[in-house]
Amino acid sequence: MAILSKATLQEPEWYRQAARKIVREGKNMLLAIDELRIDGLNAKDVDAIYRSSTFQAILRNERLRFASEYAKDPALSRDAAIGLMLQAIEKLMAESEWDKALEGLAKLAKLTGWIGADNNVTVFADLKQKDYEELKKQIELRKGQSGTSKTVN
Repeated sequence: MAILSKATLQEPEWYRQAARKIVREGKNMLLAIDELRIDGLNAKDVDAIYRSSTFQAILRNERLRFASEYAKDPALSRDAAIGLMLQAIEKLMAESEWDKALEGLAKLAKLTGWIGADNNVTVFADLKQKDYEELKKQIELRKGQSGTSKTVN
């Protein structure tokens, strides 16, 4: 059994550059290769490279690297997530994907606390425990007052 050297298994550097363009810029493989000025490949060659386990491993690694950077971004917040969700919903509406847009709006309503997990409107969403206790006391006082003052016509 022959032992293959690391140099034999090493992919061309442009594989990583193409994977970066695909992941970070949303380009397809043909456009990425064209922008990198890689010559001598036809569409069949490009498709074979894209489908190869080597390129797919590089592409997967680049996706994970990008996702990790994205997750560590200090600007990533709940508000940013809501904003991204709104952009996606707007795109669905522009494409007349109304069922998906409405589903997205329902998920947005849950994320923002407009409705609870059981799809009921949450009227106490912004109340703190202190506010809740004060309201509870006021209701109990009113119940006590209404029970003592009965008027008969």
